[in-house]
Amino acid sequence: MGRSIFFAESSPNIGGQELQLLQQAQTLQASGWTPRILCRSGSRIGAEAQARGLAVEAVRFRSALDPGSFKCVIALVRQHRPVAVVCHSGHDANVCALAVRSGAALGLLRPRPRLVRMRTYQPGKAGAFGYNHLFDASFTPSAALRGQLLRNPKIRPERIGVLYPAIDFPQLERSAQAPLPAPLQERLGGHGPLLVHAAMLRPEKGHAFMLRVVQQLAADFPGLLYVAAGEGVLLQELQRDAQELGIAQHVHFPGMLQPVAPLIRRADVLVMPSLYEPLGMSQIEALALGIPVVVSAVGGLPETVQDAETGRVCPAPDAPGALQAWTQALADVLADPAAARAMAQRGRAQVLSQFDPAANTAALLRACEA
Repeated sequence: MGRSIFFAESSPNIGGQELQLLQQAQTLQASGWTPRILCRSGSRIGAEAQARGLAVEAVRFRSALDPGSFKCVIALVRQHRPVAVVCHSGHDANVCALAVRSGAALGLLRPRPRLVRMRTYQPGKAGAFGYNHLFDASFTPSAALRGQLLRNPKIRPERIGVLYPAIDFPQLERSAQAPLPAPLQERLGGHGPLLVHAAMLRPEKGHAFMLRVVQQLAADFPGLLYVAAGEGVLLQELQRDAQELGIAQHVHFPGMLQPVAPLIRRADVLVMPSLYEPLGMSQIEALALGIPVVVSAVGGLPETVQDAETGRVCPAPDAPGALQAWTQALADVLADPAAARAMAQRGRAQVLSQFDPAANTAALLRACEA
């Protein structure tokens, strides 16, 4: 049995962050390590981890200061002696950091495992204490998010690194070949071009803005179909907006698709009109599949797409002139699909290197073994 490493995740659900954790754990396991997933009993990530052949340990993570969780974490660390505990969400990060440090102070954990924090989202201003004192190292998935954290001058820059996520590109290619649900396949029939937007239906994802762009484009592209795959609180509002803008026939909301790659593969363009995006994943997956992309100039998106080289980068939806810029960019892409696909092929070469699992795992291990 190889050396142990813990991955902690207190979220009961599963999304991009959780899938990234599982990808890292699987890569390490294939390299001879013994990863263990610390998560709530009955959580979706726990079930998915077990389905992938990963070891799972139940920790209730009831709150950030749950004594029962502290005891459980200390006992697991004493039993398995991991070289590091990699934390992902608020409750698990606080519980694991405080448990490990208090256990070490009491002489129960020697040597103490490294504490590593993965920060994929930062609402509001970042506090300095956790980054400077609780964790040995913290990582963001983009330079943009790192910069957002360091707007707090009290945070020590050497404590924050950038670790681009690992993407299993062969698995992405395989999943892209899966059939679409029959109702969606039928809805796509006879339409074109196809704009795909894969994101939760939340305000920062820019769906309402895209409806206005679609309204502008529909006159020149009468067969245009905008498919927004995802779930969220805005569904009814967006459906109503589409009706009021007179574009309901150009818009379809299929709900959550797992996987979404088969839909992306069929797109003429994937759009990411986000107002906030620490990194974004859909545009990376689209480029890996050779699909043209148009994204906002916000957050980490410009780190994955170079304007007029590997895709198009447009102003954020709330920027002056954004509607005109997006309408023109998409019109240009749709009018010259060969040029758009050539850009996407250049983007494919970039993302295959930038998000290589081996490079991601090597960087993570350097932090865990430092």
